[in-house]
Order: sequence, then structure tokens, then C-alpha cells
Amino acid sequence: MQRVLIANRGEIAIRIAHAAAALGIEAVTIAPAADAAALHTTAGTSHSTLPPSSDPVAAYLDIDAVVQAGVDSGCDAVHPGYGFLAENAEFARRCAQAGMTFIGPSPEALELFGNKVHARELATRLDIPIVPGTAAAVSTADDAVTAAEAIGYPIMLKAAAGGGGRGIRAVTTADELPAAFERCQSEALGSFGDGSVFLERLVVDPRHIEVQVMADNTGHVVHFFERDCSIQIRNQKVVEVAPAPNLKPELRSRILADAITLVSGADYRNAGTVEFLVEPSTGEYFFIECNPRIQVEHTITEQIMGVDLVQTQFRVAMGETLEALNMGDQGAIGEPRGWALQARVVATGTGTITGYREPSGPGVRVDGSGYAGWTPPPQFDPLMAKVIVSTPSGTFDAAVDHARRAVQRFHIAGVSTNLGQLDAILAHNAVRSGDARTSLLTNEPGLASAPAPSGPMLAMLA
Repeated sequence: MQRVLIANRGEIAIRIAHAAAALGIEAVTIAPAADAAALHTTAGTSHSTLPPSSDPVAAYLDIDAVVQAGVDSGCDAVHPGYGFLAENAEFARRCAQAGMTFIGPSPEALELFGNKVHARELATRLDIPIVPGTAAAVSTADDAVTAAEAIGYPIMLKAAAGGGGRGIRAVTTADELPAAFERCQSEALGSFGDGSVFLERLVVDPRHIEVQVMADNTGHVVHFFERDCSIQIRNQKVVEVAPAPNLKPELRSRILADAITLVSGADYRNAGTVEFLVEPSTGEYFFIECNPRIQVEHTITEQIMGVDLVQTQFRVAMGETLEALNMGDQGAIGEPRGWALQARVVATGTGTITGYREPSGPGVRVDGSGYAGWTPPPQFDPLMAKVIVSTPSGTFDAAVDHARRAVQRFHIAGVSTNLGQLDAILAHNAVRSGDARTSLLTNEPGLASAPAPSGPMLAMLA
């Protein structure tokens, strides 16, 4: 592998470029003219401008244009990152047809896990618990009402092709269901090109636990333990933790084993994340989906496991086995060391960044794409940076304190952000005690309006 096309933008494109450079692989970045000022465009060894488009987001979704950029740049590989075309089976096929290695799962695995109904079917065949729900998509509101009566309220409507927290609606009564179903079906068709919707029982107040896996081209699979992603706003993750605090050892073992079983049963390769909901009161857990790509929050697993997951993606795609990478079994992988947290810093308004200073210091890492003088295009995801902190030892609440101090030292001016909200979240007792549930920010709406951090440090940085 000599040259990779990075089919993405922002912080993940920069992250991939750094991993490629460490392996001696040239990296080609892409962007339409409307996104030419983005920091990732300077991260590679060369850059390719995508054809003009009335919608800059659509430029990154244009399979023909992205593949052609790789061919014209002499690339022999493509790394899709997350989002955009990362889970698009047709894109993976087109890359292969053009002679470029797709750094990710096979098109067949992408198709399997791109449809949540099919993923649930696989889990059922493998005796992995799933949330009670419909065995297939339902086509009409009347069918949804009938199914909901059998499942019992409250229920969740989910787009079969959904992802990233989108295409999901909670319904608590039968009166709400017909209209909610029509909206969910319409949103699914508009967002994913597939209006298929299925129903699940709503798991009330769960924890959201996910397992990082890696599979080589021989079918060998290992895990890198779990992350707790329970701190969410409207099904969008905000703060992630690794490993999951207060998870009983026996429950952890079962979840990790089921993640391996699922991936092994799908003829999977490269990085993936298997996600579960856990009911803390009963100890029950349910498979909900597998994300066949690198995750936004892969960083905290890297910190506690001492592994570079993106470099590992490259090396597995080049044909190296996990055994050759000294990852042949769980004994070689080792145990988590300490704690790591990630806080997602997002823009909550538009404008030009007039001041930008990332925190630094022992145990502080920032994967970011902001800089002073940049006007983030409002059409894109508002993620600007990820603050990652790690502590090799000590208590969990001390690690949370470390994360909070890092957030407080992050200075962004000119564009409003969620830094104040992150500070308030990290100060919350449920977070500090390691007992956060997915309902936390819904039940505590005041956290969403928390003011930005202030004090002598920020005055000095301004």
C-alpha cells in the first residue's frame, strides 16, 4: 500500500492522515471548493478538489467523483473514516473495481449491518439477546399499531437503514403511533433512501455499552473491551467513557463474548463496534446494532489499551494477521489500563472562529479541526474537536475531574459551542459516580443551557 485516498473531512481525515504517515503511506485528502479552507485539506501529502456541487455535503457522497479522485491521484487504497460513504457497500465495491483496497469490512458485511432488521436476524440465529420487537419491517401505520399492541408500550420506531442516532422515535401511547410512524418512515426515506421501519420495545433508562472489535482477513476476531456511551442528547453521543464503570465482571464477560460471536458469524474483517443496551436493574442486555467502521470514540479505547486502531486498520487491510500484529488472542491484547473519557466539542452557532486554543498537558489529547480565522461551513456536522483524557491509574471520579479541567481550558471564540454544557455534564453526580443513563440529559434539560467555562485561564488565552 503506497497511497491512500481519505474519503472524509474534518478531524477524522486528519487522524487517518497521521496514521498513514506513521506507516510511510502517502495520503490524498479531498474537499469541494466550498470546504477548501478546512484544516484536513493540508493534512495529507497531496489534495484533490472534488467537482463543484450546489451542496458541499453531496460532494463527499458522490461515489463517481470520490472514486475518480482516487484513481486520478494514483491511490491504491481508500479509507472512508466514519459517516459519508463509510458504510456504503456500493462505494466499497467501486473502490475494489478501481483497483483500490477499501480499508474496512467487505461489501457483504456492510450490507448486512446496514440493515438493522437483518442484523437482528443474525443475532437471533446466534442466540444473542435482542430487544423484543418486530421480526421484519412494517409497511403501514395500521401494521405498526398491531405490532405495538403485541410488544407493549412504550415502543421505539427505528429506520432499518438508520444510523448515527437518526431515524429513531419513541412512542408512549397508541394515539401517538400513526403520526409518528408516518414521520419516521418519511424521514427514513429522505435520510437513508430506504423507508423501512421496524418496532422495538423501548428499554427504559438503560446504559449504552459498545464493544470495539477487530477482525483480520483470515476471520480471526479480538476485542479491545468496551466503552460506555450513555451520555447522549437526542440519541447523539456527547461524552464517552472506557472502560464502562460499575459494570459487573460476569455481565462484561457475556457482552464481550457475544460481540465476538456476532462478528465471527458475519465473516467480518477490519474494525467494528457492536452496541448493546443494558438494563442495570435486571442485568439484562440487548444487541442493538453493529457499526461496520471506525467510531468517533475509538480514541478512548486507544488510550486504555495502548493501541493505534487506525494504523491497525491499515495493516489488517494490507493482509497482516492479528497474530503477526501481536494481537493473536485476548491474552496478547491485555487488560484496560486506567480510565479514558472523550468529550465532543461541537459548534452551536455559526460565524468565524476568532480564537482557538486547545488544552494540553499529561494525559490530554485533542483530535480537532478548528483554527482561528476559519468559518465552519454550516452544512456539515458541527463536531469541531474531541477532548480525550486518560489516567493510567486512580479513581474514576479523578479521571472525570481531569476531563473537566481539560474542557475548562479549551478556548474557542467567535462561534458558540457546547463547552459550557460539557463542563456541567462532567460535574453531574451521575457522571462522576459512573452511573449515567441514556435519559440523563433528557431528565436534566438545564444542562443544555449551561454557560461556557470562564476564569483566569480563559482570560489569559483570549
